[in-house]
Amino acid sequence: MNEKWIIGEVAKLFGVSTDTLRYYEKAGILSAHKDKANGYRYYSYDEIVVLMDTLFFRNMELSIKDIKQIVTQMDVGDIKRILYQNQRVVEDRIQELIKLKKMINQVASHYEACEQHLGEFVLVPAPSFKYKLLEKQADDLVDMIRKYKKEDWGWLDSIRYTLLVSQEELLKNPSFRSARVGISLDEENLYRLDSLEQQELSSLNGAEYLYTIVGTSYVEPEHDVLSKALDYLKEEGRQVKGPLIGRYMASSHKDGLDYYEVWIATDNS
Repeated sequence: MNEKWIIGEVAKLFGVSTDTLRYYEKAGILSAHKDKANGYRYYSYDEIVVLMDTLFFRNMELSIKDIKQIVTQMDVGDIKRILYQNQRVVEDRIQELIKLKKMINQVASHYEACEQHLGEFVLVPAPSFKYKLLEKQADDLVDMIRKYKKEDWGWLDSIRYTLLVSQEELLKNPSFRSARVGISLDEENLYRLDSLEQQELSSLNGAEYLYTIVGTSYVEPEHDVLSKALDYLKEEGRQVKGPLIGRYMASSHKDGLDYYEVWIATDNS
């Protein structure tokens, strides 16, 4: 019966590299022996058993430090505690992955909407989100990040960068060149702001809004989709009765465009 196996045989048997086996040796988990006759390094039957346990626990993503303690000094009670600790870590990761999946789905749906509904017009009820304008214009994005980036919640998927074009400016020059900037939050995220700041938020009032999706470079002297939106309202026998509110959705850096979903307050003529 073979009672020793050279490092290459063991690596091939367990589907790991020889570097991995040497790493386990250096970490104090495995002990290699040396054949004095030929100078080859080999592992004994006991080391094979230790390696099997090491790979088993590594598959559960236990750290090398914990595995070394498991195979050198822990009894079953200690090992049980290590496993339960790791279980809690995994549960936390699962919750993080669920949040990540939700965010990916949300952002992907924004890009899909931009692709499929760009420049389409529909009349919709007033949306339920609330918004406020920021005081500064030049460094608005940086100021927003400084103020609202918090470690305890995902500000990127809770706060939406928002533009406002006044009714007067929209009718005079349908573009984003005169837009003021702000933030907006859906109702389920309002609790993230303190009560004082919640009072600073405004709602969109009115019976119906024209809704569309636009892409802008912010410098167009006249935005084609906004001009068409105003024509659409005239054809529908409606008048603009409030500002344009745009909420950021997506960006295409290749095209130099940011995409917004846009609401324009309307009323029957």
